[in-house]
Amino acid sequence: MSQTASRTTLVKHHQTTADQPTRALWRAAGGFALAHVVLMLAGIALAESPLFQDGTKGIQEGYVEGNMARTMAGGMVETLAFVLLIPALVFLARAVGRRTEVGRWAAQTALMAGMGYVAVTMAVGFPAGAAALYGAQHGLDLDTSFAINNIRIFGYFLSLSLLGAHAIGLSIAARQDRIMSRWVGWGGLFTGALLVASVPAAAIGQQDWGTLVWLVWWVGVAVCLLRHRPDVS
Repeated sequence: MSQTASRTTLVKHHQTTADQPTRALWRAAGGFALAHVVLMLAGIALAESPLFQDGTKGIQEGYVEGNMARTMAGGMVETLAFVLLIPALVFLARAVGRRTEVGRWAAQTALMAGMGYVAVTMAVGFPAGAAALYGAQHGLDLDTSFAINNIRIFGYFLSLSLLGAHAIGLSIAARQDRIMSRWVGWGGLFTGALLVASVPAAAIGQQDWGTLVWLVWWVGVAVCLLRHRPDVS
């Protein structure tokens, strides 16, 4: 009986150890997270997308008179950035929040919010921006192009709430697991709350501080992933 119990314990321990992500996987996830930021900033630098407060003048300067090939290239770079964000989101949901039911709940909520953010950006924001650009360079009037471009902008504003929910969910999961509890934990809670609070300010054309803080926080998350040493004992 004791040998059977010992064998069962050994099997459970082996399964638990085998389920733990290796350090190589932690590093890979950190690389994906960091690549998202680098490519997104590169795409924004290439594109000439007008902001909401720019009005029809911004459409004229950015879309009608702008370089269509360059802006489209920037959009494709940003698209790749969001594709690379997906494996990082999935890894975090599987690697963080494993010890408690609250942590698992928070991690899965973070994953759904993060995937929603990606979906809104890629299914609403990017197509609307591309349509406004193409139309503006092919005879579409400025007011109509401005209205189409606003779909991209308001979709982005709404997606900030999902991004904030992801940061808050991940912070709770990290706190429950007692790993990366300072930067990912408390930092994620602050960042997520700021993102949610910044939605009204961004919608009326004020400085989007929430996204700027998120970028800094997410780079820190990437560094934490790259440096993390999983406990395989």
